Amino acid sequence: MGANSVGPLQYASHMEPQVRVGTSEAQDGLQKFWMVRAGTQTPEEVGSREAALHRRKGLPRTPEPDSSPAPQNPLKWFGILVPHSLRQAQASFREGLQLAADMASLQSRITWGRSQLQELQEKLKQLEPRAP
Repeated sequence: MGANSVGPLQYASHMEPQVRVGTSEAQDGLQKFWMVRAGTQTPEEVGSREAALHRRKGLPRTPEPDSSPAPQNPLKWFGILVPHSLRQAQASFREGLQLAADMASLQSRITWGRSQLQELQEKLKQLEPRAP
């Protein structure tokens, strides 16, 4: 295809991400990162949309249409017969994003562990009797 055939006319003017990185922080300060695909909901989003109590008997309600449809696969912008290398690149990028989220979680956990160790070492130094 070449570099000249890919330009602003080949992709949508309004693009939506297919994945995003979610984060949470525990009470002890430990952060966790993960990858969230578009169209899936986090537990917080599900809980806020649904009512607390549901009536099981009676007329069935019609489901509400989702306000945010899942984004289209960007590979389809380039036609039906997309080169296999482009599909491999997309899969590799997704895998890399997952690995980056895992590494960020591990780095956060290491940093948290080191700070806990330093705090315990300082407490130990305060408790040791000083030699004259």
